[in-house]
Amino acid sequence: MNKIPTRIKNYEDMGIGLFIHWGLYSQLAKGEWTEYIHQHDQAEYEKLIASFAAENFDADKIVLAAKQMGAKYIVLTTKHHEGFFLYDTKGLSTFDAIHSLAHRDLIKEFVNACNKYDIKPFFYMATYDWHSPLYQNNFNDYLDYLLNSVKILCQNYGPIGGFWFDGDWDKKDANWKHSRLYGMIRKYQPEAIIINNTGLKERGQISNSEIDVVTYERETPSQVNHGFDDKYVAGEASITMNKHWGFAKNDLDFKSGKELIENIVHCRGIGANILLNIGLTGSGKIPEINHAIMQQIGNWTEMASEAIYKTRPEARVQANGNQKDLVLGNDKNKYLFIHDLEIVGNDNVVLGGEGNTLRSFEGFFKEIKAISWLDNGEKLSFMQEPKNGTLTINASGYVYGSDWCVRIAKVTFK
Repeated sequence: MNKIPTRIKNYEDMGIGLFIHWGLYSQLAKGEWTEYIHQHDQAEYEKLIASFAAENFDADKIVLAAKQMGAKYIVLTTKHHEGFFLYDTKGLSTFDAIHSLAHRDLIKEFVNACNKYDIKPFFYMATYDWHSPLYQNNFNDYLDYLLNSVKILCQNYGPIGGFWFDGDWDKKDANWKHSRLYGMIRKYQPEAIIINNTGLKERGQISNSEIDVVTYERETPSQVNHGFDDKYVAGEASITMNKHWGFAKNDLDFKSGKELIENIVHCRGIGANILLNIGLTGSGKIPEINHAIMQQIGNWTEMASEAIYKTRPEARVQANGNQKDLVLGNDKNKYLFIHDLEIVGNDNVVLGGEGNTLRSFEGFFKEIKAISWLDNGEKLSFMQEPKNGTLTINASGYVYGSDWCVRIAKVTFK
């Protein structure tokens, strides 16, 4: 296989991204597919542009919240399937943010905030379009329309982290002229990552040699196939915090912080990035519950930062016993991700973590100097047999007052 391109290596180093869905549908608070699923009259639905004021959209606050969560990149919907653009389309369409009540280029504000806080901006672009009649009536002209809309993004916002396309699965047998579209991106944004979501039925597949990342929508797979036609590709799982991508006021079925943290660990353990999704409200705010979950995840990523960014799965190392345990590493250290530990109590409050838990691994042939918890620096006792690569640690329970959901032990070598 050829050498991993630098842009793909840098993408994998980022590890965690924030996905943001926002559009006219957000005002209805019933999810991003409400126009289609609830069978709104198109003309009536599109009048929502007249009330799209974006009065609470503060790009600085949103990007800072993403950074505090631990995201290194943000994917924002520049246009979803409803066909409404969040940016100035320079006359290509009047169905854009400049012609809405907001009268603002919201993507420019987003990119400026990302650059200010050292976050990579990625652009989601729906290829499946309910607004443009060209999509159904003159597909070749529609592809020109799509190309020109992406070209505007390539030319007017400075260096972009990547493009995230979604919707080819609606016309999976059509000629989407990918080489033309991707070639244009490479011309104007040579370092941009190119992603095209293959949807729910073809997760992990690749449609063109220019694709840099395979997608796993709503799924954390057991493994990622990184090789296609001698090119190394990265993997990315995209996960909602509840059941909808766009803001849905009555969807109360939120994942726990523990489940999302375990998803992060699992994805990094199989060599994939993870994209955690939120939907902004109709006015452009992060919903309070999403913000709270993001802060919770941020507490963990701050503690775990040296272990989850710029590390990779250890192919020669595997855990014995708890099948969720795994190992990530870099050239200097290895990190053991330990699941399902309990909290240490006392004679009056027995919480289940009073006894040490033995966890074993295979593949540690280099002599170990020390092992300690990342969260508090506590040194752990261990037994190693370098000749056969076995390692067993005493994984002590959480100190009372803490529970990190997944605990990380740092392994240093002699």
